[in-house]
Amino acid sequence: MNWKKYRTLPETEKRDETHYIIGLDLGNDSSGLAFFNFATGTSESIDISGGYGKPSIPTVMQYIAETKEWVFGEYAVLNRGAGTEVTLNGLMERLGNSDYIDVDRRSLSVSSVLALFIKELLGNVRSINPKAEIVGIVASVPAYFSEQACEELARAFKLAGFEKELIALVPDRECVLAHYYQTAPHSAEHALLLDFGARELRGGLYYIKPNMPKDSGITATSISSLFNSEVGLGDINTAVALFFEDFVRREVSKDKPISNTQARQLHEQTMAFSYQHRDMLFQRNIRNKPIKAYFNFTYPPFQQVITHEQVTALMRPFTHRFTTFLSDVFAKSIADTPLTPKDITAVLCVGGGFEMLWAKEAIAAMFGNVHFYKNPKMVTCEGAAIVASRMLGIPEAGGQLAIIDTHQMTHDIGLSSGATFLPLVERNAFWWQSHVPKLVLVNQEVNGEFELNICMRTPAGEIKKFANVRIDDLPKRPKGTTRLEVGLNFVSNANAILTVRDKGFGELFPIVDWEREVEVAI
Repeated sequence: MNWKKYRTLPETEKRDETHYIIGLDLGNDSSGLAFFNFATGTSESIDISGGYGKPSIPTVMQYIAETKEWVFGEYAVLNRGAGTEVTLNGLMERLGNSDYIDVDRRSLSVSSVLALFIKELLGNVRSINPKAEIVGIVASVPAYFSEQACEELARAFKLAGFEKELIALVPDRECVLAHYYQTAPHSAEHALLLDFGARELRGGLYYIKPNMPKDSGITATSISSLFNSEVGLGDINTAVALFFEDFVRREVSKDKPISNTQARQLHEQTMAFSYQHRDMLFQRNIRNKPIKAYFNFTYPPFQQVITHEQVTALMRPFTHRFTTFLSDVFAKSIADTPLTPKDITAVLCVGGGFEMLWAKEAIAAMFGNVHFYKNPKMVTCEGAAIVASRMLGIPEAGGQLAIIDTHQMTHDIGLSSGATFLPLVERNAFWWQSHVPKLVLVNQEVNGEFELNICMRTPAGEIKKFANVRIDDLPKRPKGTTRLEVGLNFVSNANAILTVRDKGFGELFPIVDWEREVEVAI
């Protein structure tokens, strides 16, 4: 059903037991599905794992050439056939690049491949009710998603046949905050949101203020927003797989050297083994009693004892980066007065990384008594179901949530000359990121002085000039022979440093030691 039509239905018809409002979290590593339960007035996750113990499934697809069939999730991760199957993962990070994938001598867009995955996921709604009719969908997306990536994801929903049901693509942080603040707090407070996903660890501090009147929702103002790509769950999974593989290689090579073919086979088998057994390394009971890992895919099979000390040593670099990151989130906030962990009312830990014991303990050591979700991966999709219900006017879903973001760029910022615009910082980027400088060829004679026009470009394409920067003492050069490297990096959310360096022009005009830095108010 078209969600616009559903929104106009009488209240009694909206609560028909066959109507389902869906929240979907398509992650780069794993995905989750939830629905809004009218009976309880909140959202619930849908187990789509096929009985593997976790309600989420890996965002992995596999094409089997022999049967021309697609398999999804756990089956795609663990299946090992004749070696001709094509396994696809990391699909979400490929959106936004007009990317194509070669499958069985066909070139398929990432959108069309994701459409198959989305269709498979949403087909699980009928496992709750065979007569289920999806009346609205909100899909969470990473806050850093580009406009083109969102367009390609929306196209995937269209190809999957859910264009009319898709209400919106909503940033994941909004979904998590909506899940926790389904009812507004009695007074203003500070919340820390941590998302430990496949690509990175993300952290954000928010000032939460209830709107007036009280039942009209809340406003969340972002006062810190950082990420660290060195603590991603994907990197940890790789480290664990190599940890297991080291045991296998040492055992198998006792009798004779390992061939290249055998090494590749062992690597694939160990990756599958690691996926099935990695969680046992992070359980609490490993401290009291070492665990025994049985490697039954080698001949002969063997057993390996693994101690808590070995796991601690394996995770030590990640633990250090994790705790350093937590300190940075507070140190790099733009709050009027410095915040400390004691100022935090709620710590929201979501993402598959928080299923590891050491990550939970690092948080508890800094913040004391912290509530951890039983299924941290599923919080985002459950929040998306709540957001969808609010958009469709369901009173039980609570008031609206508005996020005021002072960290993410709402416009492109760059240089303009006539109708030409060169972006130095692109929209949706965070001000605290390091932005790659651009090369500029000056199409005029330079006689010791030059002017740069700093402009912003709105989402509608309108270019607005807000600063002229005069650069002096430039090397004198003819028209078209002055090449500069221009970079813009922020020192706060309102001030940036424009850096200009000479890059020379071939052998005729070699690079000279010349550089200027100018502070610019944004």
